Amino acid sequence: MIRARARSVRLSLFYAHPSTTVIFARRLQTIPTKKAPKSDVPPLKDARKPHVQLRPAPIKVPKTVSLAPPPAPPAAHESPHPTVQTTEPLSLKSLKETTVRDIADAESHGILVPPPPGAGWAKSTLHKAIQLAKFYFRGVKLVYTRSKIARTIQHRVKTGGAPLERWEYRMLHTQRADMKRLVPFVLTALILEEIIPLIVLYAPSMLPSTCILPSQRDRIQEKATDKALELLANHKPVLASLTKGVDSGEIPLNALSGQDVTKTICGLLRLSTFGIDSLRIQRIRRHLAHVEKDDALLTKEGLRGLSPQDLLQALHERGINTRDLDNSAQVQKLKWWLKSVNAKENTVARRVYLVALLGTWQ
Repeated sequence: MIRARARSVRLSLFYAHPSTTVIFARRLQTIPTKKAPKSDVPPLKDARKPHVQLRPAPIKVPKTVSLAPPPAPPAAHESPHPTVQTTEPLSLKSLKETTVRDIADAESHGILVPPPPGAGWAKSTLHKAIQLAKFYFRGVKLVYTRSKIARTIQHRVKTGGAPLERWEYRMLHTQRADMKRLVPFVLTALILEEIIPLIVLYAPSMLPSTCILPSQRDRIQEKATDKALELLANHKPVLASLTKGVDSGEIPLNALSGQDVTKTICGLLRLSTFGIDSLRIQRIRRHLAHVEKDDALLTKEGLRGLSPQDLLQALHERGINTRDLDNSAQVQKLKWWLKSVNAKENTVARRVYLVALLGTWQ
């Protein structure tokens, strides 16, 4: 009797106490948790599916690689850039797009003031036209102002003052060329301002140096380089035969007639190839006489003060291709030129030989 009562009391205490029921329930719940990792196995198979589906993605890589194969240096020179640039200006749409890019680039460099925010098409077009007119006016005014500085420098040299520095000599050379272009450019800008983009593409030699936008200047240089490489690809054997039998290291100008030799030399020197051989020979003589004086000033002052743009211009004037050359390689090319012209007399014939020799190496 007493044992039965004690048993009933223990049962009543077990079911009445809540913690015992929770512990009992927890023990029952811990049993399926041990089987939880088994339930995670099927999702692992699903997680591998994206890796299998991503395998075709690298197929796109050969497409990008095939667009830029590692060609040999001569193949790189035979790039179709000259043909692209000759056919692109024929389209009015491409001409308009090029002009818009030139203006946008000038606005990003602070040369032209961009239109105000929220301006409509008419207001924006009028604003850009006014900004271009101001740019050309400032360029013409700069040529006039620079003429006063040029006269002051020339008077100092004539009266026995300090000799010319290189920047002064080059400024005088540029000023003389700009003065010849000033009057035709002003008349064109006053009468038909809208054809100036055509002049930039077809006849950049008509523009003064102060009236060319930075992107236009880069495009003019690239087009001249493409033209030089195109002429070189077609007439390299002619240059090789011209330099092969030369032992003195000099080629006189009267030996350049025939077989488009003068045309190729003018192209390498970034000169106009228009006209007959006698006209081209005159251009080559004047240009290399200028280079001769510039060589003497470069040898005297050194190359440390040259900016990257001045270095490129110096190499282009000497018929040296700067494409795919870093700054150190460009400096070495110019040093080689200065050392080569100082090895013998500083004559035009010596520089004609070096230009033709460089053409056979490119």
